[in-house]
Amino acid sequence: MASSSGLKILLVAEGSGGHLIPALQVAHALADAGARIKVWYANRQPTALLSSALAHAIRGASVEVDPIPLYGASTPLNRLRQCGELWHRAQQCFEAFAPDVVVGFGGWVSAPVVLAACLRRAIRQRRIGCLLHEQNVLMGRANRVLAPWVDRVAISFRETSPGRGAASTVMTGLPTRRQIGCGSRAEAAEQFGLDPNRPTLLVLGGSQGARAINRLMIRLVAQLAPAEQRTWQVIHLTGATDEAIVRTAYAASAVRAWVAPFLVEMEAAYAQADLVMARAGASTIAELAQCGKPAILIPYPHAGGHQRVNAQLVETVGGGLMMEEAAATVERLLGAMRRILADPRLRELMGAQMHALHHGNATERLAQAILDLADTGHAA
Repeated sequence: MASSSGLKILLVAEGSGGHLIPALQVAHALADAGARIKVWYANRQPTALLSSALAHAIRGASVEVDPIPLYGASTPLNRLRQCGELWHRAQQCFEAFAPDVVVGFGGWVSAPVVLAACLRRAIRQRRIGCLLHEQNVLMGRANRVLAPWVDRVAISFRETSPGRGAASTVMTGLPTRRQIGCGSRAEAAEQFGLDPNRPTLLVLGGSQGARAINRLMIRLVAQLAPAEQRTWQVIHLTGATDEAIVRTAYAASAVRAWVAPFLVEMEAAYAQADLVMARAGASTIAELAQCGKPAILIPYPHAGGHQRVNAQLVETVGGGLMMEEAAATVERLLGAMRRILADPRLRELMGAQMHALHHGNATERLAQAILDLADTGHAA
């Protein structure tokens, strides 16, 4: 990647891992190339601990990471008020920091900042380059609204369509942490206090946890056969709310389990896992593809249905099974788990198909797209 010394770039992301992880990975790459970076992210209570841990790891002399405090209920009036505050904050940043490029990573918090940059360059001599990164197969609502205004849209999947009137697209893939897929199973087993030779299920609810998945697992472990209770192992990331009740359920069933609200070192969890049960957020799909792990996906049924489309893509290529939340019974889940965990060849085939969705060098591709935008004169 060419040197970007002197460039200043503002990245704006939601506070969930799916938005914040790619933003932080690209921030690190751009800083290594010599750019000065600001990262703004939404500071939401359910994801605050994880967001803070992720941000702390990237913060440095060339990268400033600042939470955007959000408050009150998520009502239209309250959100409109906070959009106005973000617009004002963006204008102050444009004067003091003077970014050459503004990059939005989706979610409503990025909308007023990106739009302010687009409108500012329309009425001022100095132009600010504007780029969106879309993590999901199906474009999110905020990015669909912003797409016709920006200079470029970076997409993570070839199947993504930015919609009519949108800016030109560039295929970058979705930046993930480089260490994903590089962990040692023996070291991971030692970290979690598990046996490296026993079948292991990794349960993920996303950075906010998933109560529906947690409740399913509580009922499911109680129905395991005695031999399964003795041999199966579970790594379960519950989110902040359900940790205690999930931990109690595993203890009552005698299933060997490692339970925590979240985990930063996800490479260890993937290294130990034989099968992953998860939501279908874009970063989860990208990480599963990077390390080639088969999955049972239960997409979050709201938020525009974008997780359903992600999961359908995985099922289409043969990397996993999709179950709608309403149809994900304990009996169906247990049947699928038994079939996959009992068949190493099936897991190998599913893992290879999952890996086919992986786009290598996504961080470098996205960083280069941002630098290319600055070099075209859009930000001159």
